Amino acid sequence: MIRIKDIAEMCGVSTATVSYVIHGKQGKVSKEVREKIEAVIAESGYISNQSALSLVSKSSGLIGVAVLNLGESKNIMADPYFGVLFSYLEKEFRKNDKYILMLLDQSVDVILRDARRWNLDGLILCNQLKDMMIEVSSQFSKPVVTIDASFEYEYDKLVQIFIDDFNGGYIMGQYFLSLGHKNAAMIDDSDLEINRHRWRGFRQAYMESGIVLTEDCHYIIDINKEKIRDGLNRILPEIKKHSAVFCVSDNYALQLINHLYQNGMRVPDDISVAGYDDIPYSSYSNPELTTIRQNVEEKAVTAVNSMMRMLSGKTVKHNVKLPVELVVRKSCREVWRLRE
Repeated sequence: MIRIKDIAEMCGVSTATVSYVIHGKQGKVSKEVREKIEAVIAESGYISNQSALSLVSKSSGLIGVAVLNLGESKNIMADPYFGVLFSYLEKEFRKNDKYILMLLDQSVDVILRDARRWNLDGLILCNQLKDMMIEVSSQFSKPVVTIDASFEYEYDKLVQIFIDDFNGGYIMGQYFLSLGHKNAAMIDDSDLEINRHRWRGFRQAYMESGIVLTEDCHYIIDINKEKIRDGLNRILPEIKKHSAVFCVSDNYALQLINHLYQNGMRVPDDISVAGYDDIPYSSYSNPELTTIRQNVEEKAVTAVNSMMRMLSGKTVKHNVKLPVELVVRKSCREVWRLRE
């Protein structure tokens, strides 16, 4: 059987160069060299060991996890939420004798190419845009599970797993109001209308109390366009005008607390701050962070169970919405107690 080493010798290149071509890292190889290697691969009938095993068993045992990770300043693998989610996915799939293959910074074409190259048994799509999700799920012939898509899309081989983001925002709005915070704001990570469920719920709670939160109270820091610190510097003069701030994630909330402290403001003495997700760091921070808890383990277990059921030809629920809950800690306080 021909090996990568053999192909490298035939082409007069290193084994690393051949590996780059096989695994689609085209930016590391010139067009001329890539075409030469591809021609030798085609003529020799080379098939990677993993693909050969897949052809024999008709199952690779691999589930692809594709995560939208746009922007040079965004590192999904360093995000505490995704780190927890991926660890639970890996743990649950391993129980079912499946293993995950991470697909980062992917376009639709690359996701589909890698899915076919590795003969993936299924795909988990995280944090995907609607058009990308629809295109991938319609062209990939095997089961697809989406996590954290912000819309519903009916498709017979697709399962969508959501959390109740609208209610999460609504609960936090009610909590702020119970503390007397009428002048509140929210920091969000996207100005896309389809992603605004948490803001809509937060605003609805205030609306029911006769208070209208306008877009002037809704601050966007899109880390595909700017660093969080730069965004916080930009909006800090406006944030100081509010008595409480609800952040789209714990990551944003913890960075806001640190930024406020560096600029002479104390949480919650001068301003209350709350987050979303209840990542482990939330209970370690000073002050401990009030947040909306989503059960990430339940989300991962639901995703894996749905995938395994589809692979076994069993019926599944195609749209699953999971609940959230308020976790009260020490980063928020009543308005009358501010600046005592």
